[in-house]
Amino acid sequence: MEKRVVAEVSKRLEQEYGSGFDKTSISRMIKFYQEFPDFEKVATLSQQLTWSHFVEILPIQDELKRDFYAAMCMQENWSVRTLRERKKSMLYERTAISKKPEETIKNEIAELRDDGKMSLDLFYRDPYIHDTK
Repeated sequence: MEKRVVAEVSKRLEQEYGSGFDKTSISRMIKFYQEFPDFEKVATLSQQLTWSHFVEILPIQDELKRDFYAAMCMQENWSVRTLRERKKSMLYERTAISKKPEETIKNEIAELRDDGKMSLDLFYRDPYIHDTK
């Protein structure tokens, strides 16, 4: 059912507005809405991240991990290529913050995103996980 609705919406939007509304794009837009329901957070992130950043972040299942990469992109001005490299090198898993309680992680990511304050736990890396480069 959902696939048919997406196909129909895609068809109508493309007829009215042109390209850019294919089924894949519409599906990404729906996933974006589902994964980033907090308007204030999206408003903050969207001022500095491109749609390509969000497309790269959307497949991340873990909300904390997704928020970490989004906040780091914003604060460190990562390109999409840098974001891909950091994800591939498992940067989140290598930070000390990833071993902390969920509430601590949420608070530190919020401080990074909202105030630009990077805690030591976001900065320090696990010495037992080596870069792939």
